[in-house]
This record gives sequence, structure tokens and C-alpha cells, in this order.
Amino acid sequence: QNDNSNNNIIPQTKGLGARSVDSEESLVVHHNAVEDPLNMKERIQAYLERRIPELETFVNERVAARAAILQKEVDNELAAGFMLQTAQRNVFDEQANLLRWQGVRQQILQKKIDRDMPGWILEAIQGWDEKHVIEQTMKKRNHVDSVVDYLTKRSTNIEQSKLVSEIPIFKTLHASYSLPPMWRDKYL
Repeated sequence: QNDNSNNNIIPQTKGLGARSVDSEESLVVHHNAVEDPLNMKERIQAYLERRIPELETFVNERVAARAAILQKEVDNELAAGFMLQTAQRNVFDEQANLLRWQGVRQQILQKKIDRDMPGWILEAIQGWDEKHVIEQTMKKRNHVDSVVDYLTKRSTNIEQSKLVSEIPIFKTLHASYSLPPMWRDKYL
């Protein structure tokens, strides 16, 4: 499955064990499989294929944080200057200038995000601590499993010798016993 003829293609890692507790392959048993940490190419491939939910969540959080920082920088650096400049020109009223600022701000943010986003994603993928995240997820899963076991398993000790060994057999009741006395007149 690996294509070594072109160095730009990232090898697929379908044969590796599960890298996430939430992934589909976590239900597959891999005997004698030692999970090594993913290398950078495998992490990128896993992120692109959305195979590891924890990695995707981590990258999304880091990118959102960087976008919020960029938004604050643009607001702090350019907003006052733009509003002062448009007020001095005195072409539009304040409400129209605010609307124009929102459009210009959106364009500036979009250009900077388009320029910086790939770097942010790679930086987040590199900064992901795979072992720590999987350990935390396993701890959370173990706690959830213990709660489920506590709620679903029997809480009393039942002695098998005191249980009924035979099912009682009841004589069948004829329909006339369970129906009102006038049922034949209504339904026949």
C-alpha cells in the first residue's frame, strides 16, 4: 500500500493498530502489537483521514486559539486607524463606516488566515502529545466503565439453590372466563 515512487505521497497506515480509543479499530484485537508513537507523516495522514478524533479536536482547538489571537491583533492594530481615517474623510456617517470596517476586517482576517492556517495545523500536529491524550482517554473510559458496571450488574447475592427449579404450569383459561357475559351478542 505504500507508494515509494513519489516522495510527496504520504504512506497509508491502515495496518497499524488503533491510535485512539474512539476510533473504529479500537474494537479490533491486535495480539503482540506494540504501538509506537506515530511519526509526523502518519500523524498528518491520520489528521487528513480523520481517523483520530483526539488529534482532530486538539488541532481544531489550537487553530481556533490562534485565530482568536489574530482577530484581537487585527482589531487592536487596524480598527482605530481605519475608523479615524474614514471619520476624517467625512464621506459616510458613523454607522456606514462601521459597516465598511467590518467588511475590511473580514477581508484582512481571511487573507491572514489563508496564509497562516497550514502552518498552524502543522504546528498543532507536531505539538500533539499522543501518549498523554490516550492515557487520559483511557482513564476517562475506565471511570465510565466502572459506573456502567455499577449500574448494570446485580447488587445482591442470589443463591442458586433457593431459586425455583421448575416453571409452574397453569391450566389454560377459556375465553369465556375473561370476557364479559354479553360478548357473544356483540361480536358474533
